Amino acid sequence: MDNNDYIFYKAMEEASKVLGADPAYFGEEGSAEVERQLKKLGRGLDDIRKKG
Repeated sequence: MDNNDYIFYKAMEEASKVLGADPAYFGEEGSAEVERQLKKLGRGLDDIRKKG
């Protein structure tokens, strides 16, 4: 697992804690929470999308 994958999964895990369920169930609200968690980890969604 590369570093971007780890950061993304960590953000998903933290967003799940905030929302009480998988962020995918919350649509745009879930995506926004994942993005907030990524920012807390010092990354943005664009950083994660770029592989390499």
